Amino acid sequence: MAFTPYIPKLKPPFPYDRPLSWSQLSSFKYRPSQWYNKYVLGEEEPPSKEMLFGKTEGERFASDPTYMPQLPRLSTYEHKLRFTFNGLEMLGFVDAYTPHTHLGEYKTGRKAWDKKRVDQHGQLDMYLLGVWTLYKVRPEDVVCHLHWLPTHIKDGEVAYIEPIKVHSFKAKRTMADILRFGQWVMETRKEMEDYYNKQ
Repeated sequence: MAFTPYIPKLKPPFPYDRPLSWSQLSSFKYRPSQWYNKYVLGEEEPPSKEMLFGKTEGERFASDPTYMPQLPRLSTYEHKLRFTFNGLEMLGFVDAYTPHTHLGEYKTGRKAWDKKRVDQHGQLDMYLLGVWTLYKVRPEDVVCHLHWLPTHIKDGEVAYIEPIKVHSFKAKRTMADILRFGQWVMETRKEMEDYYNKQ
């Protein structure tokens, strides 16, 4: 019998060179193993129908101002926020933005959005932290909205609930809110490193 030498499996490095995104943070908080598989091992799960629908619609909102005219529009779309907070590089793309006064986020989906959910949504905190870090605009001075378009499954496909209605929620954040969020990011990054080291 031929001798097969044992070759230890090397663990991929921790993704220190990858800026923290909201999707990465929320993935870790939802299921650490999911985060590890995607962001450390590079194993991408196929996107769901809902995710593909949301991506396609978001691109159309940005490219066609005549589409879905009932949806509030701002001056720029997919506004890039790449910033460093306490040594951690972060990256986000705001759905709609008017420098530096208005910020809008578009959501599709079956899970209902309400004021409480919007008030607890960390993605908005992250964007406002970026606006403060990059432009020194306080969150109290930014008019912020989340717009939700409800969907359902019709004939096996994702579709808007007819008649199409935009549910708009105004969100307010303070400097204290976004600084607390920044601390939460620091703690979450430490949890990511601890989880990685245990694998």
